[in-house]
Amino acid sequence: MKALLLKDFFSMKSQIKWIFFIVLIVIGMSFYFEDAMILLAITLIFGTIQITSIFTFDEMSGWDKFANTLPFRKSEIVKSKYILSLLLTVGILLLVCPFVVYSNYVTDSFKINELFSIICLVVSLSIILLSFIIPTFIKFGTQKARIVLFILVFSLSYGLKFVLDIIALPTLPSVETLQRMSYVSPIFALIILTISYLLSVKLYETKEF
Repeated sequence: MKALLLKDFFSMKSQIKWIFFIVLIVIGMSFYFEDAMILLAITLIFGTIQITSIFTFDEMSGWDKFANTLPFRKSEIVKSKYILSLLLTVGILLLVCPFVVYSNYVTDSFKINELFSIICLVVSLSIILLSFIIPTFIKFGTQKARIVLFILVFSLSYGLKFVLDIIALPTLPSVETLQRMSYVSPIFALIILTISYLLSVKLYETKEF
């Protein structure tokens, strides 16, 4: 498992300086526009961009064919992608959080409990997004997966809007209730990630390389 993770980190080695450069630019933008949410947006998209890059590199180099000749279980190969995704998400979150808190302190945009609930939601959305991306890339490959994900996101967005338009909610939850729900949202996101992992293992085991 350690060797698989090291391989992926070495694949990202050439991008590290650009990653830090982009993070520094966005940190500057967050203070210039007085909006700490710009930094949290990085957490949402960073893991997504990097994991798709890893899948693209693996496909171009024929890594999966080679990996299946090594003494690794297929479940370990898949698990390494999920662990990498979580490490990237947590790593970038730890990197930007001090700046998010300081920027919010300077701009006084949100109360601490509101900021914490937003962070929980961003992390949850990032994990859920990765839960869809990884099995899709395993099933369809990098080229078709991008098209499938675009159709999926487009369909879900307009489908949700359509459902909300035809359903009249009698009352909306209170702000306190929504905040409490956001606090536990990472737990539900991790449950979805676990289901996604089990699905990905099944897809990878039946895939021909």
